[in-house]
Amino acid sequence: MGTYPPRECGIASFTKDLLQSSRKFLDKHISCKVAALNHTPLDHHVYPSEVQWEINQENAQEYKAFAETLNNDPLVTGVIVQHEYGIYGGKHGENILEFIEHCKKPILVTLHTVLPKPTPKMKEITSRIIKQSDIIVVLTENSRKILAKVYPFSMGKVYVIPHGIHNTDFSSTEKAKKRLKFTNSTILLTFGLLSRGKGIEYVIQALPEIIKSHPSVLYAIVGETHPAVRRKEGERYRLKLTKLILELGLTDHVKFYDQYLELDDLIEFLKATDIYISTSINPHQAVSGTLSYALGTGRAVISTAFAQAREIITPENGRLVPIKDPQAITVAVQDLLSDQDRLKTMHKNAYDSTRSMLWSNVAKEYSDLMKQLVLPPINVKSLAKMTDEFGLFQFATYDKPNKKFGYTLDDNARALVVCSQLIAQHLNQKGLMGFVTKYLAFIEHCQNADGTFINYIDHGSKEPSVQNTTEDLSEATARAMWALSEVMKNSELPSSVREKAKQLFLLSIAKVKNISYPRPQAFIIKAFVNIGSLLPSVREEIPLLIKQYTKSLADNLHEHSDSTWHWFEDLLAYNNGILCEGLLLGGAYLKNQTYIDLGISSLQFLIDHTFSKNMYIPIGNAHWYYRNGERSYFDQQPEDPASMILALFSAYKLTSYQSYKNLAHQCFSWYLGNNSIHVPLYTYETGGCYDGLEPDRVNLNQGAESLVSYLLARLALTEIDPHED
Repeated sequence: MGTYPPRECGIASFTKDLLQSSRKFLDKHISCKVAALNHTPLDHHVYPSEVQWEINQENAQEYKAFAETLNNDPLVTGVIVQHEYGIYGGKHGENILEFIEHCKKPILVTLHTVLPKPTPKMKEITSRIIKQSDIIVVLTENSRKILAKVYPFSMGKVYVIPHGIHNTDFSSTEKAKKRLKFTNSTILLTFGLLSRGKGIEYVIQALPEIIKSHPSVLYAIVGETHPAVRRKEGERYRLKLTKLILELGLTDHVKFYDQYLELDDLIEFLKATDIYISTSINPHQAVSGTLSYALGTGRAVISTAFAQAREIITPENGRLVPIKDPQAITVAVQDLLSDQDRLKTMHKNAYDSTRSMLWSNVAKEYSDLMKQLVLPPINVKSLAKMTDEFGLFQFATYDKPNKKFGYTLDDNARALVVCSQLIAQHLNQKGLMGFVTKYLAFIEHCQNADGTFINYIDHGSKEPSVQNTTEDLSEATARAMWALSEVMKNSELPSSVREKAKQLFLLSIAKVKNISYPRPQAFIIKAFVNIGSLLPSVREEIPLLIKQYTKSLADNLHEHSDSTWHWFEDLLAYNNGILCEGLLLGGAYLKNQTYIDLGISSLQFLIDHTFSKNMYIPIGNAHWYYRNGERSYFDQQPEDPASMILALFSAYKLTSYQSYKNLAHQCFSWYLGNNSIHVPLYTYETGGCYDGLEPDRVNLNQGAESLVSYLLARLALTEIDPHED
């Protein structure tokens, strides 16, 4: 949704380029259609076939009607909106809200203008757009930082994808100059739709001094007057520039090309250019397509110091100059033209540094984001495949159970949590009650007569594995207690099942009173918070145990923290989110704000170390992340995003801060391909999840821990947003 050619507008060109580049990444059964904005109802553009709808930008009712059209169309899976305040009608484009707030389809909005100090009305409109959208895309890191400051609730919803550029061969200027009959000229170029904000007059004022030392300079100004400007004031700005050129005696050194060039012609002009001059006089301009195209063609740039230019122009590819400063432009042009070898090197630097901005790469990123907007349906097919009459197998070879390694209490406990929550949320799947009774029976099988648990069971004999004697089993025990508590509190389950879980839980309470490790402590907190007052016989013990372990977590946090490290241990290892979650849940149960604040601050530390600007990057299990050491980026495990999502969900329930919900969705997208190597770990065919992420591949095995971790994460999102299912 946006403006679209033949309407002459920078957003129109962007929309077309994105759509055409996206087509190669789409399944053959998926197509893109366009809703094009017309300036008035009298506009009758001859649109190409992809334009299926036309909207009069000044008619608010047409936006609402269009939203209803999409809501009623089952073939529409999502919408990309190109946003600019000036193209949607009403004050500051407020008409777009009629669409955004009535459309029930997933929405991605690209914000082309992001202002650090918006007017109150602009801020209100932008806030409503951000809140109603599923994903926000901005084109520069600076824009992301502004959003985080002005609209803090946007955190976790914002992705940075640069303005695209066209794939052209790198070349010197000679051939293009010959074709355009510029052979004996040194070409300075500015292109784009003309308006007073372009600042071209300051370049013209700089030319007399430039020409004294470089008399072959020709300044080419390519582009017609912006249609909206022409409607309002005609050609006054161009006439003003013409008058200035005459006054300065520059008629032989400035040439207008008063036309809207096709792409091939525009690229030809850029290839003939020695220095591109980007002239915006708006310091807050978020992005300039013309600047991006110039660098992408491999041309050195002199640019005024507006927002995008400050981020992308370096001494290796150009120069930044103050806004409205002809003398600075003079100095910069003379500097670049004084050394032709250096200028040619800058051309190559500009070209090489922009390859990531190719439209093909940009379109792939948009395509990946759109795929993440549609959550996969809940699917327990893989869970059924991995489970036999006894329980859930621990490992798989590809998607087949590897029976050699038997079963674990860990995995069966988490699977019991998944199935109990599916029933609690009325997300009925075939055979759920059978799974619940099977996994509950497995936990009973692992429980010793004294209430302790074993973790590892051999497949053939169904007897304890020797591995039980070589490892600490407190974490598996705590997970089992959490699973039992989930069953006990689930009123949708038969009373006999809940009673069985209660008996097992009571038998083990005495064995979990002196756990010393923080992760099992956190799981025990989850378990006891779950049961609340369900166990009258131990009503007094429950708050004491919650207090004991919450205090222990807080003490660990204080003991290991300093000004640069705010964590429970001297390393970030696996399943980190459970530590923050335990502190949050314990603090909430005890109504202790100090513990809640510590939970929030430790969660923020974890967020800071695992979220990049566009994705969640869990601590790799290869060597984890020790204080003052280098963090591990691989082997990334599916357990970690699940743990983070559950912690974020707890923080969201406690604070209602939208940013936690946003980050949970961004974290979940790790499973769907928004990760370090851009490969999905969730498998739509099997409903399973691959076991890990390596630098160059995924681990194609689909074991139990990965599967139940994915399902726990998926169910958490459903609980955050019940309407998603």
